[in-house]
Amino acid sequence: MEATVNAPKVSKPQLFFLIIKTQIGIGLLSLPSDIHHLAKRDSWISVLAAGMVIQIVLFAYWLLLRQFPNQSMGQITERILGPYAGKAVNVAYYVFFILIASYASTLYVQLIQLWMLPLTPGWVLFLLIVGTSVYLAVDRLDVIARFFVLASILFAVLLLISVMNFMNPVHLSNLLPVGRSGTMPVLQGSERTFFAMLGFEVTLYFYAQVEGNRAGMLRVMSLANAFVTLFYTYFVFLCLIGFSPVALEQINEPVLFILKGLAYRLIDRIDLIFLTIWIIPMTATIVSYLSLAGRSLTARRPAYRKLVALSGVLVFATGWCLSTIEQMKSFSQWLEYGYFLMITAVPAILWLASLLVRNKEKAGAA
Repeated sequence: MEATVNAPKVSKPQLFFLIIKTQIGIGLLSLPSDIHHLAKRDSWISVLAAGMVIQIVLFAYWLLLRQFPNQSMGQITERILGPYAGKAVNVAYYVFFILIASYASTLYVQLIQLWMLPLTPGWVLFLLIVGTSVYLAVDRLDVIARFFVLASILFAVLLLISVMNFMNPVHLSNLLPVGRSGTMPVLQGSERTFFAMLGFEVTLYFYAQVEGNRAGMLRVMSLANAFVTLFYTYFVFLCLIGFSPVALEQINEPVLFILKGLAYRLIDRIDLIFLTIWIIPMTATIVSYLSLAGRSLTARRPAYRKLVALSGVLVFATGWCLSTIEQMKSFSQWLEYGYFLMITAVPAILWLASLLVRNKEKAGAA
């Protein structure tokens, strides 16, 4: 019997860590500044609102996936849309995941060059990041999940480092009065936050590989979303009380800058320690998207490994090309449109179409 990528199973707690490790990435470092331009002192409300929107999307995922509990997104599209239209949608997902991984790797390389290794050639950093990601992504999902669970211990270290900031003067008055920014700025900030918290779409492909029955799956997905939402809210809150409103708008990576000023007798440049640890969650995001790219086109184990290797080459080449673009803002905007289409619109359409398919199958069985 031919091995498939769906053969190894993961537990529900492991699915929890697969989701949060994919969601929490480089977007956190600049998010407080980005949404402060829009929502000002109510930025933390924007994060909570984005978490509520993501919860609605996850509920829609659950409605779709519970009808096909043993099939991944790639198999569901072909079953609902037919072999030709389904394969076309799967190819679109493959290209989408490659672009996301390429864009993320470009941002990682630029950040590392800016803060840590300004003299290191970009292609060397691309090779290290993408090569490491491919090495892990070609393995079974249960192996990837175990690594993510182990690496999640670093979140506790990061939170411990961030707590040191409360030893500096903080200004809770920066949060008051609550709600002064107005509804529209808060909603605009939540839209920006939504795209910074993406990664929950891994549920579409990993749902079928959870061992045991599917009872409690919505709870696992919801807990993962709650953890990520509160994690992001905490760091936005930390930056709001640590910087003046004017300073926060002028800093690109406020999470790193807020730690840069911390120094102790035995520890200096805590921001670099934080960033060194943060490289692991950032790389985990690329690992997940390489895995999704492979699973979007094949369920056969040998073909999956070859496809992930090819995807790594494409991510390296595309990321290198993106790094030569002076302004990636227009590309990121188009990518956000693609996000909205691929992770919200397409699954919603598939869920509605699945209702027709299921009714037709029941009518045929009768």
